[in-house]
Amino acid sequence: MTVVAGSPGRFYGWLSAQRFDVIGAILALVLAVALLPLRLIASNFYIVAIPVAMVIASGLYLLAVRTNNTEGLPTFPIWIGRLLPSVTLLGTALLVVLGLYQGARTPAFYTLATVVGAAIFLQIFFTRERDFVPWLLLVQILAFAFTIRYVSLLTTPGYTGIDVWTHVASWSETIARTHSLDVLEGSKYYAAPLFHLAVVATSLLADVSVRNGLFLSVGFGMAISSIFLYITSRLFVSARWSLFAVAVYAMSAHTMEWSIHLIPTGLGLVFFLGVFYLLVRVLDVNPGSREFVLIVFLSVATILTHQISAFIMLVLTGAGLLAHLLLRFELFSPPSRFRSYTAGSGDSVSLTGLLAFDLGFITFMWSLTPYNGDTFLATTFSFFRVTLEESAGLGDLAGERSAAAATAPTLLEQVLQYIDAAVFLLVFLFAVVGCFYVLRRRNISHASVMCGASIVVMLVFIFGFPMFGIRTFIPQRWYAFLTAPMALLGAVGLAYLARRLTTPVILVVLLVFALAFPMVAFAATEGTIDNPRFEGTQTKYSYNAAELNAVETIGEIRPVAEEEGETYNTDHPYNTVFSRAGPGPAVAANISGEGLRNTETVIYRDYQRTGAEYFVNEDGASVTPEMSRSELCGAERHYAYDNGEVTMCTATWEVDTDADTGTDLGGGETDA
Repeated sequence: MTVVAGSPGRFYGWLSAQRFDVIGAILALVLAVALLPLRLIASNFYIVAIPVAMVIASGLYLLAVRTNNTEGLPTFPIWIGRLLPSVTLLGTALLVVLGLYQGARTPAFYTLATVVGAAIFLQIFFTRERDFVPWLLLVQILAFAFTIRYVSLLTTPGYTGIDVWTHVASWSETIARTHSLDVLEGSKYYAAPLFHLAVVATSLLADVSVRNGLFLSVGFGMAISSIFLYITSRLFVSARWSLFAVAVYAMSAHTMEWSIHLIPTGLGLVFFLGVFYLLVRVLDVNPGSREFVLIVFLSVATILTHQISAFIMLVLTGAGLLAHLLLRFELFSPPSRFRSYTAGSGDSVSLTGLLAFDLGFITFMWSLTPYNGDTFLATTFSFFRVTLEESAGLGDLAGERSAAAATAPTLLEQVLQYIDAAVFLLVFLFAVVGCFYVLRRRNISHASVMCGASIVVMLVFIFGFPMFGIRTFIPQRWYAFLTAPMALLGAVGLAYLARRLTTPVILVVLLVFALAFPMVAFAATEGTIDNPRFEGTQTKYSYNAAELNAVETIGEIRPVAEEEGETYNTDHPYNTVFSRAGPGPAVAANISGEGLRNTETVIYRDYQRTGAEYFVNEDGASVTPEMSRSELCGAERHYAYDNGEVTMCTATWEVDTDADTGTDLGGGETDA
């Protein structure tokens, strides 16, 4: 009996003496190796590549534990360290000139942006301590962030993206004209109109168009929001590594996407960063009533802006409470000599109350929010239940569009898949190292555990649920939010590696990241949707003046009878401009022989020759063929409109109005 009674105590004593960081790294290495066979059943490249990144991260950390860098980081000569800031600012100025001169973010623009981005990282990594001026580097990063975003916004006619045509071109324009929210009635944004009110209010107060009001409000907020991450990361690491986190966030393709496709997701992300900073202060700094009041204010603002952002904020708050409760156990508490590291550890009662308030307010608002003929809460649960019943199960990892693709990817498409994944995986790798570092009891803190827990939970929503066919939570929207805690813990992890790894090893690590990350960030699909780096493979979600003029003119000369089920038939995403802010419903045309034969109105544009646009085939699956005008319209149709880039042709024969002539790939109420 004595042995049995004493066994748990001896095990607890043994466990409390171990290094959780090393145990975590070993377990992660074993888990990653065990997950490598996922490539046999999974089609999502991220799921296949994440175990590889975990193997590298675990190996680097275990190597760092066994070594110690006594030489310090390699540094630039004095003249290079002092020259690079001027080079970076000059390069940023040239980006402005180049973008305005060429009228878009062209491949030349992306190449120069890659060079400037690499120069910023090289300064962060290799500038001597005595020459390191944090405020100067922060100015360079912010100037660069504003440039790469606003060149896109100001040179693109109209808007970039899909949902923006609903939120701004339709709803916000109507609100500004009527001074009423009636246009939102029946939409889930009737109970979350803060984005639209912010855009319209800025437009009216500044006496500018609604489009410019969008750029001055949400556009400015997205460009400046990395400041939140800087002041947050300064509570964890030195200025050098805080600037690394800011640079990663500013250049990430996932945050860039919502900086040029300006919809409620972007404004929700700005509020999320504010909540993130305040939660860190509440957890690791002696909090006052001011912090909790600000958290409540930003929480309410997020809930009134965007449903997905509000749910992600709820996940972050829950992770904060979990961290606080976890560190109440002596096993996870730092030794007494390091207890000051977690001083000011927040109040679990206050955090529980905050979580309860957020959850209660979200439930209340969602139960009143109209959506698809029911409340948003009921509809979401209904979607979730149906998805569980109909999910394809483990291995259902490909998106609907990729799953429907009938042809194998080309070599360039495979390369782009690697590039898109690398933007995430390069940061994820260092974030994993950071997670290991904060597991060591002397380094553990409430805020660091919150960051790690939030990363794990977000990864479950992004990758875990889709493994079972569950995409109710729109995982694509989570990446930008995940970038913030990943960049922060990535800075923590990289700072540790820089202190521990030998000079040759850390030099290779830093150089690879400094050169590779900007390169993939400015080639990735998500960050270049306004003007893709690889035309013909990456889809362009912006339009030139001729294409936008055609939408208005076609609506005037050939209105469709919606009550009779008539639609415009063109490519996706061009159809979304017609249906969301244009003259009437439009679909991606069915380009099979029978489909075109039964199509009354077909709209061709020159962009369809690139092969990056979407149509549907006879099976209703999306395809990306290179279409000429003669192939789409044919010789027998009447060419009713042609402005040189866009052609509308109509059938000269009787069509079957009941036939399936297309699919609305971007239709319905926005899911933004």
